[in-house]
Amino acid sequence: MSVSSQIRPQTSSSSSAAPAAAPPLTAFFDRLAPRLHRYGLMLLRVGLGCVFVWFGVLKVIGQSPAAQLVVDVIPFDTGSWFVPALGWAEVALGVWLLSARAQQLLLPVLAGHLLGTFLVLLLTPQVAFDHANPLLLTMIGEFVVKNVVLLAGAVVVTTRPKG
Repeated sequence: MSVSSQIRPQTSSSSSAAPAAAPPLTAFFDRLAPRLHRYGLMLLRVGLGCVFVWFGVLKVIGQSPAAQLVVDVIPFDTGSWFVPALGWAEVALGVWLLSARAQQLLLPVLAGHLLGTFLVLLLTPQVAFDHANPLLLTMIGEFVVKNVVLLAGAVVVTTRPKG
């Protein structure tokens, strides 16, 4: 008896046994997953584009709940033009996302815009964190931190391989 036979369990002499079949739900999902992935990427791009257009339009028409936050966090006098201009920029970013064109150029612009929203955490932490605790987010803090997900989605849809 060799050492290896002591480590490995003995198998039956018939090695022609068929492997266990995958459960029906797993096999169904395995066939469906590539199609879901392809459509999921498209839905993610369209969803991100629509969110940018929607939020931008709200800023343009003066109905954005985030407008005052934008004004408060900018370290210079913004005047009445800044929030609508930011809104138009967001509309443009959303349309650019929806167009699915020149995505390699879009990513740094989107990343810059979304990373800029984190200025709230740095410049006005009293409105983002409850009791100065970075683990206790206020509603504004949650509003800002959710942009991590938008940024991740932007990375996924702007860097996907062609095909």
